[in-house]
Amino acid sequence: MISGEWQRLSPWALVYLFLRGTVGIVRQNLPVLFGAGAGAAFLDAIGLREIFMLVGALLAISLLVSLLQHRRFKFRIDGDLLLVRKGIFEQSELKVRSAQIQQVLVEAPWHLRLFGLVRFSVDTPGGAATEVELPGIRPDMASDLRRALESTDRAGGSGHRPPLQAALHQASATDLILHGLANNYAWVALAALMPLLHRLSQGQQERIAALDLPTWFDTLLEHPLLATSIALAAILVALMVASVVIAVLRFHDFRLERDDRSATTPRFRQTSGWASRREQILNGARLQVVEHVQTPIGRLLGRSHLLCRQTGNVQIEQDPNGQMFLIPGLQAGSCERLLAALWPDRVPAEVMEQVHPHYRRINFLRLNIMAAVLLAIAAWQTGEPRWLLPMLGLAPLFALLAHLRWLAVGYSVREGWLQIRFGLIGRRTSTFPAANVQRIQVRQNWFQRRRHVADLVLTLATGPITVPCLPENRAWTICEDVLERIEQPALEADVLDRIKQPAWEAGA
Repeated sequence: MISGEWQRLSPWALVYLFLRGTVGIVRQNLPVLFGAGAGAAFLDAIGLREIFMLVGALLAISLLVSLLQHRRFKFRIDGDLLLVRKGIFEQSELKVRSAQIQQVLVEAPWHLRLFGLVRFSVDTPGGAATEVELPGIRPDMASDLRRALESTDRAGGSGHRPPLQAALHQASATDLILHGLANNYAWVALAALMPLLHRLSQGQQERIAALDLPTWFDTLLEHPLLATSIALAAILVALMVASVVIAVLRFHDFRLERDDRSATTPRFRQTSGWASRREQILNGARLQVVEHVQTPIGRLLGRSHLLCRQTGNVQIEQDPNGQMFLIPGLQAGSCERLLAALWPDRVPAEVMEQVHPHYRRINFLRLNIMAAVLLAIAAWQTGEPRWLLPMLGLAPLFALLAHLRWLAVGYSVREGWLQIRFGLIGRRTSTFPAANVQRIQVRQNWFQRRRHVADLVLTLATGPITVPCLPENRAWTICEDVLERIEQPALEADVLDRIKQPAWEAGA
């Protein structure tokens, strides 16, 4: 176990700090060096000797900064507090109470696994990034830290720790391949590489023109439609393969377990990763909303995934850093089973209710107005009124799309649990207890007041969720029910406080 004395990072953690600092310097200066032709002018003005000197100076600065960071970095456990001191010129001390920790992440990247080290980090509510990071400690020290921050050890129990339950979910190789095909992980990687690819492509047209290309390439250039089709197909296949590879590397040997070793709050642990092995622990008490996500391709393949969002999580579609608690590779029926494990008290929705038909009318009018404006601009620019003729064929199509979008939106309110569904092609269903709602708003504009409909905005710690075009009476009924569920815990706590209060103090 970790004592109350100050602990330091492993000496081998200096390698991790150095590599991270060097990569940070390159990222910060790469746009300046290669942007707007500055790289070519810079290389023409100086020679290789100056370049090596500059690189050596940057590496020396990175090494010096890493040495100072490693020397001034220390941490310790003080009761239920995790204290971290760090800083080069200005020393800062960060205190995190164990009750505030909502997620613990233990990672073993390949460059730390070479030295037998892991990266330990914790997230707290409201943190936009990782709150505490210990980059480079021994695995046994990480386990001691995690146990020291659990309620079981602080409660002074008998020390008996029940084993982990059987796996709630294990993703097979087939599940991971289909999960990679259904999700756009390659698009995230491609977006991150686009600035570098753009710089590398500058000035390459002349070199390609000077190459002796085969005759079949000239034949393709003579048929631009065929060449474009082949290029698009090749790019699509490459992106699909890249998505599968990223999903397999990230979620290799995925295993989700329930950790019952905490006496106060339920915890869930997932382990995954091939080159970089990671272990995430989710605090069930901090769980705000669970989203069941089906992408358009996922609906065709019969696969989906769950996103467990906690306090302070940002509403993002993809998570390139792997910080979100994501459960991949779910088949039909697995979602309800996992939701019952995450929230044993949840009351499942029997039937989803539909919003008011006025929502269908609004979508139909919006689509027609947008198309009419665009076609009117085209007709005005070209002077050809025939550009307005497509509206005759688009109106039935817009009516069908508006009807399908109306059918896709559904909601359920049952015994203090809410389920809200969105999506025309892909589907996203959010499930959460009414007690997690922090603010509720019934919103109406002038047109909605005439139709006696309203939008219901439910704001949780993870962000707002809007149910559009509810009947006015239904919106106010849900609002009153949610407010009652929110106020009930506070009233119960007040009653308990009054019961525990001494009689003489209550009489005063």
